[in-house]
Amino acid sequence: ASASNLLTVTLSPDCDVAGGSLVTLSGLTGSLTGSGSVGVNSSGVGLISASATWNETSGALVLGTINAGLAAGGVYEVLFVLRNGAAEQGSPSISVKGSVLSVDGPFFGEGYFEAMVKAVGDAEGVTGGAAPLLIVLPRFLVRGVGQTNPLAWASNTLRVTLRANSDLRAGSLVTVAGLVGSASVDGNVSVNASVGGAWASVGAWEQGSGRIVVSVSGEGVVNGSEHVLWFVLRNGGVENRTAASVSVVASAVSVYGEFVGQGLYEVMDNGGSDAIGVSGGGNPMVVHVPGFAVRWIGQSNPFASASNVLNVTLSPDCDVLAGSSVTLTGLSGSATGDSASLEIVSGSGSGVGSSAVWQQSGVLVLTVESNLQKASLHVLLLTLRNGLVEQAARDVSVVMRVKSADGEFFGEGVAAGVGASSAELFGVSGGSGALRVHVPGFWSASIGQSNPLAS
Repeated sequence: ASASNLLTVTLSPDCDVAGGSLVTLSGLTGSLTGSGSVGVNSSGVGLISASATWNETSGALVLGTINAGLAAGGVYEVLFVLRNGAAEQGSPSISVKGSVLSVDGPFFGEGYFEAMVKAVGDAEGVTGGAAPLLIVLPRFLVRGVGQTNPLAWASNTLRVTLRANSDLRAGSLVTVAGLVGSASVDGNVSVNASVGGAWASVGAWEQGSGRIVVSVSGEGVVNGSEHVLWFVLRNGGVENRTAASVSVVASAVSVYGEFVGQGLYEVMDNGGSDAIGVSGGGNPMVVHVPGFAVRWIGQSNPFASASNVLNVTLSPDCDVLAGSSVTLTGLSGSATGDSASLEIVSGSGSGVGSSAVWQQSGVLVLTVESNLQKASLHVLLLTLRNGLVEQAARDVSVVMRVKSADGEFFGEGVAAGVGASSAELFGVSGGSGALRVHVPGFWSASIGQSNPLAS
């Protein structure tokens, strides 16, 4: 649809057709070419005029013979370009009539309109596409889109699966729109393809419209072949569990003129799948802020200056790759100095490293050494020395940074409060709360004696 289209007419007259005669083609309806003069090429050079008169409304093209005209029984090929209409249509009925100049007076010898035999072959990969002014919209019979990583701010691979209803020549454009919400700014992004050499290696990305435009290259795309394209964008930072409405359109270049075959945007299919443990996370532009569904902390000893084992229980709400980190803050008031390798004790196969970075200001950074599965439960033990001063239990928060397999940007969580026990411990009210410190003493203390005499 809307493309430049080369029409080829083959004529063999049953009589001589003198120069100055006319050949009228009728029924060429559905074109966008405006009425006027149309350029003509022909095998009968010097016998058929290089321009013809075109009427858009009636779909009539009038050819003129020149010089010696056409000989009876000769075969003449005439070629001209029209622009196809914008809507799909079947091939119209086309007829031809000759008006032969008479050397004996002003009146032409008039023939009847006769139906032309239409080509039945394929063209541009469209079955029956050689039939004149058969018009189809270039579109994708398979059009799917999905993603690999829904985590906030993470590098995320978008995958597009396409199968066209026609050939797409090199220089054609495929536009995917509606990928809104990405943090990737305008510019070129790298594009990979399942069929090497058929697609450009970069696409033009527009953040505001969520649109990427990729060019067909090399040998082009053949009708019926399935192609997977993938490219990496950075997710936005806001939770969004609704899949984007993504659409795709093709602009098929024509070798016969300036106008491309223009399709219409069609909604793409979402896979509806999960990704890295997030329900529906495989749908385009779904974003999840990673965190912990279970987060709890307690302690073993509230006494000032005492060794104190902190018990941290965490369960992630998504899968977590090795190389990720978990940071607890708010553990202030400890007498334990900074350490690059504070010992962490955890259950077998917990995936959390055996040491952590500790800052006396109250920050503990844990490293994930092997993948953690969504909803897996992890109990971690660490020993700190309590401070000297009485203090209430600390308000502790936890946040995770999840490594992405798709690129440099991590999935970023937001700090969330860690639940804590308020139970009494060793007779200390709230003594099981995180870093609750009590200076042990006596409710009452008195002393006396029975005999004050020396020796």
